[in-house]
Amino acid sequence: MIWMEKQLESLTELVKELTRERTLNEQRLLTRTDANRGIWTRAILLVYRMNIKRKKSVSNNNQNINGKSLRQQLHELKMKMHTLRNDLVSIRRLQQSLKENFKVQLHDANKKIENHIHQLHQTETRSAHCRSVENELDLYMINSTKIDRDLEDLEASVEELQNDVKSKQCYVTMNDVESFALVLSTISRSLVDLKASFPVLREKICSLGPQSTLNEDQKFLHEEPERLDYTIKKCKRLTTMLYQLKRLAITQEQKSFPSKSQRRFSFGSNGKAVDRKRLLEQIETVTQNSDGRVKAIEV
Repeated sequence: MIWMEKQLESLTELVKELTRERTLNEQRLLTRTDANRGIWTRAILLVYRMNIKRKKSVSNNNQNINGKSLRQQLHELKMKMHTLRNDLVSIRRLQQSLKENFKVQLHDANKKIENHIHQLHQTETRSAHCRSVENELDLYMINSTKIDRDLEDLEASVEELQNDVKSKQCYVTMNDVESFALVLSTISRSLVDLKASFPVLREKICSLGPQSTLNEDQKFLHEEPERLDYTIKKCKRLTTMLYQLKRLAITQEQKSFPSKSQRRFSFGSNGKAVDRKRLLEQIETVTQNSDGRVKAIEV
């Protein structure tokens, strides 16, 4: 019994020890668990705090990035505005320059048109002036040709009369001399008018400039003064011949020959009756003051 009691006591003590160890183990386990739980809690809190800080940092970074992006966008907008403003100023300057160039070109075009119209007007005026000068030149040549032809006819008639007087001893009447003197006076007046009109005509021809480059015109301007002087000398020569015939006629009339020369002379080297008739008609219109006309011829 005692042994059994000892066994029971030993078993009881063993159970108590085991129970005590178990309790200690449980307490240790609980202590460890609490410690681990605190560690985990602190770790979780630390991680949470770190996450919060990271989120805040990311948020701040995002805000900084967003702020930088906005500032950059504003800067870019300012740059674009500045560029657009400069482009607008350049466009306005270009527009002003084009406007001024257009005005200059329009002014030049108007000036060219006015000059062209003025040149056309000058050309028309010059052409009209040229035609007028040509008409005057033609009229001058017609009158000159007529004077030369009449003078040649008169010269031939006077020489024929003079030769007949010398060779055939024909009588000369005052009517014959007076008729020749009248024709010579008419030719002389026409020649004086022709010579007076030549300087004016020469100036007009020279004023035409390049439009009057014909050799005939230059030859005419060079030779016409000499031709006029030669024609005037022929008139003076005929005047001398008529003066001599007049003196002969006066001498014959003073001798009072009963018969007078009935010879009729044709005026012209070709002896046409038309010229004689024309001169006879002029003789009929002559007044009786023949001495005055002959003196005018002598002068």
